[in-house]
Amino acid sequence: MKFKLFRSKKNRKRKTKVRAWFTVITVGFFLTLVSIGSAAEKIRVAYVAAGVTQSLPWIARQTGFLAKYDLNAEIILISGSPRLVQSLIAGDVDFAFAGVTAFMRARMRGAEVVILGTSTNVSSQKLMVGRASKIRRLEDLKGAILGVSQYGSEADTFARLALAKAGLKPDKDVTIIQLGSHPQVAAALAAGRIETGVVGGLAALTAEKGGARFLTSAADLQILSPSGTFGTTRAYIQRKRHVVERLLRSYIEAIHYLKTNPAGAISLLQKYMGGLNVEEASYLYHEQAEFFDPLFLPSDKALQALLDRESDPRAKNAKPVDFVDVSFLRDIEKSGMIEQLYRK
Repeated sequence: MKFKLFRSKKNRKRKTKVRAWFTVITVGFFLTLVSIGSAAEKIRVAYVAAGVTQSLPWIARQTGFLAKYDLNAEIILISGSPRLVQSLIAGDVDFAFAGVTAFMRARMRGAEVVILGTSTNVSSQKLMVGRASKIRRLEDLKGAILGVSQYGSEADTFARLALAKAGLKPDKDVTIIQLGSHPQVAAALAAGRIETGVVGGLAALTAEKGGARFLTSAADLQILSPSGTFGTTRAYIQRKRHVVERLLRSYIEAIHYLKTNPAGAISLLQKYMGGLNVEEASYLYHEQAEFFDPLFLPSDKALQALLDRESDPRAKNAKPVDFVDVSFLRDIEKSGMIEQLYRK
């Protein structure tokens, strides 16, 4: 009898231990599932150059907006828009900030890339004249030598469109020369080697310090050109629509931060763009921030303007809708997010 009682107690202890271990294992398994379910989605976002219009991933990460939407982004620099778009097509990155022309040409050649958003729809290019120049209007450029970074660049395109608005014929009424880069154009203006030139970004600030004078800009002339063009592939959208929407929401919050918090945005731009001083970061901020679209929406007019200027014959039959998917942004707009952000 004592043996049976002893064995009964021993069995109860063993059963108690088994239940305890079972409970521990069950709870551990449950916590693991919860952890997996709540882990931030890992994404790879690439950008082609450090600039204000491509700063949204950085700003969204530094301000916590990516984390707010359960996203963990690896942000990568891949120089050269055609190369970056090819990396996107190959699946090496999930999202890309690249030149709009690279996106559109890839799409016209059959690649399933799609533009999701655009930071601004106006070029930041400026037309400046040297300190000794008597040029006061676009029409006064007749007979002048005008410097651009490279033929076929955004600066070159802007110069030709600006001249056309004044009724001047490029390469006939005005000689356009390529100098290699914006800083080289700014240096040529300061040295008096050219009378007028197209510059953008910090090169414009350098030109100003060298005595150059602002004549007009793409914004003043309303020469449309998307900048900070953001996209992905249709295959990624089909797989992860929820991730695309969350990422775009984080960018919209980053744009709101950029537009409404100058001091904080300038500080972040200093870090993002390699330790710029306050003057440089402030100059770039004020050059671009006002043109950011709160909804991050690509402009059909801006895209059509690019198609009209495109040399690829396939552009003649293309329409802006062929290159974009604005369904996410339109749904976000309907949700009232923009009104809520800017009402605060």
